Amino acid sequence: MDVDAFRERLTAAGLGEYAEALVALARPSARLEAELSDEADIGIGETKLGGYPDLPPDLDWPRYDGAPQSFVAQINLAETHPYDLDPVLPPAGLLSFFYESSQSVWGFDPKEDGAWAVHHTPDAADLVRREPPSDLPPEALFDARRLQPSSELTYAPSWFSEVAALNLTRDQKFALDEVLEAEEAAEETIHRFLGHPDPIQGDMQLECQLVAHGLYCGDLSGYEDPRAAELAPGAARWRLLLQVDSDDGVGMMWGDGGRIYYWMHEDDLAARSWAKARLVLQCG
Repeated sequence: MDVDAFRERLTAAGLGEYAEALVALARPSARLEAELSDEADIGIGETKLGGYPDLPPDLDWPRYDGAPQSFVAQINLAETHPYDLDPVLPPAGLLSFFYESSQSVWGFDPKEDGAWAVHHTPDAADLVRREPPSDLPPEALFDARRLQPSSELTYAPSWFSEVAALNLTRDQKFALDEVLEAEEAAEETIHRFLGHPDPIQGDMQLECQLVAHGLYCGDLSGYEDPRAAELAPGAARWRLLLQVDSDDGVGMMWGDGGRIYYWMHEDDLAARSWAKARLVLQCG
């Protein structure tokens, strides 16, 4: 959806007075389209979904509770750098994404930190294609697909921190979500790098902020904790790194047809502190 179409839909939904403010919150992203491909046809270090990861030979495979994690995707930062218009990431290297193999962690419990991993390899010359550990369950190994990036502008959902400053009414927030959901309804599978997420349930920025500070958000207790109000302003500094949709083509199913989202705080992005990335799983 281009900016003009977004303005028109906002006006039709009764949100015309907020159109320019909402347009100003738009962020560029790299939409990642999965292409049918064999593992052998995907070069070392190329952007891809599933398959075998390209990693340094001496890097320990990420594990959680003693079990190997699933390899989810890798992003060649030189390929996606043209879409990082802020910019917030290194211009080169490879980002590799993992998630615990039972796919039962949703990200709302601080005790489950370590159930996912993000690794940056600065130099592609250090990469080799790695076979998974023998104790990785077969269902936790996904088929490989090359991911082709293309530019796509994304718009802030109603719960986004900066949208809250517009003081939309409850009905206006619903109207904004309907504008965005109408566009998403025309899509099937949405893998995305950077930009705003395509949410299923609600506020991931606040969840990341609270859980990162030790508050459990699997129920209302974390949101009602006395520390939550003090921590909440920092939610605006969490940025989407990668969104991976359920994808039948590679055997990925997150919950009941949901998505997993990798997030990072702006300070950790700047410091290249990849170990501080957070994961959120959402499904309907």
